[in-house]
Amino acid sequence: MDLFIDPTQPRAITRSLYDQIRAAIASGRISAGEQMPPSRQLAQELGVARQTIATVYGRLTAEGHVIGRGAAGTFVAPTADAHRPARADRTRSSALAPRPGLPETADPEFQPTGLDLRSGTPDLALFPHVAWRRAVLAAAHQPPSGYGAYAGLPELRRTLARLASRTRGVVADPDQIVVTAGAQSAIDLTIRLLTVPGDTVAVEEPGYLPVRRLIESLDRRVALVPVDADGMQPEHVPARARLIYTTPSHQSPTGATLTIARRRALLSYADRHHQAIIEDDYDSEYRHTDRPLEPLHLLDTTGRVVYVATFSKTLAPSLRLGYAVFPVELARHAAALRAASDVQPPELLQRAIHHLITTGDLDRHLRRSRKIYAKRHQLVADWVARMSTAGHLTPCATDHAGLHLTVRLHNITEEELAARLEPHGIRLGSYRDTWAKTPDHDGAVIGFGNADSSDLEAALSRVEHALASPPPRPRVRP
Repeated sequence: MDLFIDPTQPRAITRSLYDQIRAAIASGRISAGEQMPPSRQLAQELGVARQTIATVYGRLTAEGHVIGRGAAGTFVAPTADAHRPARADRTRSSALAPRPGLPETADPEFQPTGLDLRSGTPDLALFPHVAWRRAVLAAAHQPPSGYGAYAGLPELRRTLARLASRTRGVVADPDQIVVTAGAQSAIDLTIRLLTVPGDTVAVEEPGYLPVRRLIESLDRRVALVPVDADGMQPEHVPARARLIYTTPSHQSPTGATLTIARRRALLSYADRHHQAIIEDDYDSEYRHTDRPLEPLHLLDTTGRVVYVATFSKTLAPSLRLGYAVFPVELARHAAALRAASDVQPPELLQRAIHHLITTGDLDRHLRRSRKIYAKRHQLVADWVARMSTAGHLTPCATDHAGLHLTVRLHNITEEELAARLEPHGIRLGSYRDTWAKTPDHDGAVIGFGNADSSDLEAALSRVEHALASPPPRPRVRP
């Protein structure tokens, strides 16, 4: 309990202390039944006479706010909670307001009673708990190193450089890597590094909503580039854009893979117009049926691509660890800009990830999870094929990767489908929310990461029934 005394008002000390303690009890900062500091101790801490504290406690006791229990001390009265105003009445209104254009709230959390089939969430039951425990314990054996390196621990950056080269063909020096708090942090850092307020950033339409919101929150303009079954269409990127954001390996949300021809066309276009590219490779670890195409970073010959990767899909989103590979000339500037915000991710987390990779535990986890996700992907893909044959939907693209598939709906709106599934505790990902403009068709995003095969089959059966059910008959007024 912090109490404050105005030394310029010595005669008002008793009244001030009484008011502060009473307000703390009324607001709930001091709970019912909590012991008050002994009068001698509190007097010494505040530098006042003990009689002053005794007078304050005496008045609070007389009014029923506290009770004395002899040698045991003074306690907040058990009935204090009952006399407190409602929480809304106890919160102080503010004259402050956020600047215009920001979202009012983040997306609400959804806790379905059945299955959450939205995209973006891996199966946390597959998380390598034993290996992670070993990694954290190994990391905890080393003492912290102060503020450390702004770009991330040197040993982790060396390990990430080898990992990116071995798994994705991204050739990078460790000094090009900046460790971040997930992919979103890396994207935020890149936007602030390469653009200024008022600049235009080109994004996919439909695309990843959190990035579009991020761009707008940074006072950059958003340019929408259409996507088809072959990914982003480079010819529609505006020349005025300073930066292009794309998900070429597994377009979010359609699942399209940017073709080699379009990858080269995009790089050529960016080179002609002096544009930078963010390549968000958010779930390329999970290719289920075909070989991955070369990343833009590997095809880039002029140093225009910033490659972004994350551990959110391979391990867990809440770990908040990712990294960006910058052109060598930009890496130190990125680290300096990073130092001006959150400095670096927690060192313990970085050391744990480093241990997980170097011991081979991450590779073992990926081999196991790939097999499981491949079976789930095939299950959903077969179901989509059956529903397509039945005329209920059409896949948005030939999708061979990731943890979700996206479809266009026929004869039912996204809202109608959601309403039919809600009583069963099933929620699909929103297709409409991935569009900045209102689409001319409805769709659904079917995530299969966070569901085992038996539950997934049951949920898809419910979705099939909802798609096949006739629309409700309109009510006729008598």
